[in-house]
Amino acid sequence: MRQQWLILGIVAVLISGCTTTDNNRTSSLPPVPTREVLGAEPQYEPHYPSANRDYQRDGQTYHIVQDPAHFTQTGYASWFGEESNGKLTAIGERANPYALAAAHPTLPIPSYVRVTNLSNGRMMIVRINDRGPYNKPGKIIELSHAAAERLNLMPQSKVKLDGILVSPDGSLSGLGIEGSTIVKQSFALPERPNLSAQSSMLPAVTSNSADENTVKQPLAEASESTSGYMVQVGAISAEQKAKEWQQSLSQRFNVQGRIIPFGNVYRVQLGPFNNRQQAMELQKKLTDQMQQSSFIVAP
Repeated sequence: MRQQWLILGIVAVLISGCTTTDNNRTSSLPPVPTREVLGAEPQYEPHYPSANRDYQRDGQTYHIVQDPAHFTQTGYASWFGEESNGKLTAIGERANPYALAAAHPTLPIPSYVRVTNLSNGRMMIVRINDRGPYNKPGKIIELSHAAAERLNLMPQSKVKLDGILVSPDGSLSGLGIEGSTIVKQSFALPERPNLSAQSSMLPAVTSNSADENTVKQPLAEASESTSGYMVQVGAISAEQKAKEWQQSLSQRFNVQGRIIPFGNVYRVQLGPFNNRQQAMELQKKLTDQMQQSSFIVAP
């Protein structure tokens, strides 16, 4: 009996030693690297009551996701057509092709989700503010043109959705932040990819809208033939206000600027700059002095 206890004691010591070694080995492993993800900046917003009830459509029942932190889904994405511009979304906002927004049939409204293009690894945070897509087999999310272009989506691109939960204190949790560092959208978005082969996509987008900014200081508008890196600060529907806004910003920051008409909106851009670093310096000034969102448009 004494010999058996001795053997058991030796085995226990050996097991303990192995466990200690494993723990030491585990603790010495390098931390898992995180990846910066840009896009819409997740902020706490109460759910919109009328848009967050279970509902039926075309004979199918849709149940609103109650735990977005653990939500994940894989499928295909579509993007809004021109006919959707200006239409009211489920939350009561006007659909904007330049917003980093999306429609989903069951995620809470509003909420945030990380979208990964599985074809190229690009990631982006988008804000869910509408319902859809419907009557598009295999499609699980419908993105704005701004988000679709930044993800460099093709019709056959498969995407992965990972939910993000924003608590009332502003803290983030959920699958959508795992391995990610969320970067505020007021900093540069990923460089615009070359989408010359995708005629259905917009050639340039804005990440924000300054719908009714009114400024009063005139300055000569730069020629649209300028080339180089541009800093795009937004797009508004009134041409005169777009010109006034551009002129005021140009005067304040001592840079040239231009207005680019597209459809029924006017894009406000500052520049050109010879290199990306100069453009990023202006972005920092816009953020620090005016809390103004912007992104860089490559030449």
